[in-house]
Amino acid sequence: MKDEVRSILNHLRPRDTFELSEYGFDLDSAAAAFAAPCVLAKTFAHGGAAQAVVTFHALTPRALAVSLMATCHWPRVARAVLAWGVRVARPSLLSLGFERAECRTLEGHADAIRFLERLGFVRECRVPHFGATGASFVQYAWRLNDHVPVQSTQSPTTATTAAPA
Repeated sequence: MKDEVRSILNHLRPRDTFELSEYGFDLDSAAAAFAAPCVLAKTFAHGGAAQAVVTFHALTPRALAVSLMATCHWPRVARAVLAWGVRVARPSLLSLGFERAECRTLEGHADAIRFLERLGFVRECRVPHFGATGASFVQYAWRLNDHVPVQSTQSPTTATTAAPA
């Protein structure tokens, strides 16, 4: 996995590169962080190369920090990441006794925010002046025991036009 992570980090989307720098990470420190012992991790490939990595690191006995970094080929693996998150990651983390996964992303990182919300993460707060140069972030949490919202499992059109139960 180490080589796959390094390959992803060497080909990051521009927004992910900026986000890493706001965290104060260069590529070497980011590679070390992703390689640190974690509870759950997976890389996703397309075209014979790793395109995204997701890691869950323990914060407390019940909470995790989740990270995702991707290349410009993210759209080609996004559905696989979403399916893995719902079908594999969430049940696995629950079975290990975790109740919460949280992450922060740059305010305005539309792709990341949209993905988090589709997965069932809930926006908790804005974190102003969090980044190295003062960039604001938003914090999201995946409350693993919560019911996954309908709109995170359906297309936006279906979710907004579905008849009430």
